[in-house]
Amino acid sequence: MLKILLVEDDHLQCDYVRQALTNAFEAQVTTMTCESEFRRDFESIAADPPDVAVLDIMLRWASPSRDANPAPEDATPYHAGLRCAKALSADPRTQDVKIVLYSVLPKEDFAASLLPENAAYVVKEPDCQNLIDAVTDLEASAAN
Repeated sequence: MLKILLVEDDHLQCDYVRQALTNAFEAQVTTMTCESEFRRDFESIAADPPDVAVLDIMLRWASPSRDANPAPEDATPYHAGLRCAKALSADPRTQDVKIVLYSVLPKEDFAASLLPENAAYVVKEPDCQNLIDAVTDLEASAAN
């Protein structure tokens, strides 16, 4: 069974994408809703890495809460998903995880140097078909 990590801070989008991925791949989809949750749980992610990580690029630091820790200086929401992708790519335990960066922004809005080499880039669309295609392509290339 394909294991997918989905990091998306919009709850409606998260539910919709999770369902689309589950249906398309009969996958086990684990969700996270913010960068601080990803950082906090990185050791458990690394201990049992997903096959694919789908990362929204623009993520909030934390879900709204009175108990939320303040964001570190480098935690700008514009690049949160990129930081998560780089953390996966940099760790030997997770460096083989296939990454799909998923955003409403066109790829041209990001400097090429910010995008990890092993990441696919997909613009969010209402039907998720381009996301499903990207995951399919990554899985096919890994099988070869």
